[in-house]
Amino acid sequence: MASSVVIITLDGPASAGRDARLRLIELEALWSRFAPGSDIDRLNTAAGSPVPVSRSTITLLQTMVAAANATGGRYDPTVLPALLEAGYRASIDDADRITTLPSGPHRSCVGMSEVHIDGDASTVTLPPDVAIDPGGIGKGLAADLVAEQLVLDGAAGALVSIGGDLAVAGESPQGHGWEVEVEDPHRPVDALAHLAVPAGGVATSSTISRRWCVDGTITHHVIDPRTGVASTTDLVAVTVVAPRAWLAEAHATGALLGGRGQVLEYAREHRLEALAVDVEGRVLTTDGLEPTLTRPTLSRPIPSLREKVRS
Repeated sequence: MASSVVIITLDGPASAGRDARLRLIELEALWSRFAPGSDIDRLNTAAGSPVPVSRSTITLLQTMVAAANATGGRYDPTVLPALLEAGYRASIDDADRITTLPSGPHRSCVGMSEVHIDGDASTVTLPPDVAIDPGGIGKGLAADLVAEQLVLDGAAGALVSIGGDLAVAGESPQGHGWEVEVEDPHRPVDALAHLAVPAGGVATSSTISRRWCVDGTITHHVIDPRTGVASTTDLVAVTVVAPRAWLAEAHATGALLGGRGQVLEYAREHRLEALAVDVEGRVLTTDGLEPTLTRPTLSRPIPSLREKVRS
């Protein structure tokens, strides 16, 4: 998934780390648009025909629909043609893995309403001129699924982080929750905040993490479905705490697209805790995250977000 992965278990079986790693490898092989023959690759090249997919991919597509609905369309996995047009064709960790689509025009940013998901038959049908990219939802959902499975398999608690999309389940080593550090996007070596998360997920959407140059102009991977091109948001990163990592990922993107003037209103509207950083380094937070900031240094203990996550 072109990301570093951290797996931590509390009182887990000896096989927990190996089993989690194998499950993530399996999910990447199913969900990566860069992997030839993956479920996503076959869907994008099927030209409108129904494609048999795994049950995990049915779950992924259903989650995409839920994320699009939850964000009012600000999360839209049908942005892939726009991403390719913008130059994001190759995997950032393997330049030989390149996404291609069938010849002919493709629509972008059309939403999920025309995608047919047949859960009973385990088939998915995309319109012939539509292609999808799981993006961060794939990482968030994978973290959720693996963390929950680790607990089901006997761990007292588990934390799974995939490129910063983080899910926790079960008990935490400390009573107040799993301690999570939020990186300062302008100074990655510094911590911007320390959260205590007892359950749920944390995710960050950023215009800095995936950047490249096209004809002398720097662009990024966050496509705004309302315009079909890279967002011009004045925020560089938004971190969201939500009941699930996939939901945190979707809302982080939705909040990021709204810019500095709308980000806190978006978070309040969706009953989320959020932390945003703009292009000038100014930090905005919802009330629940204000005490967690490490700029300036905190003198108060880290609060628990238990009630916030449960809501």
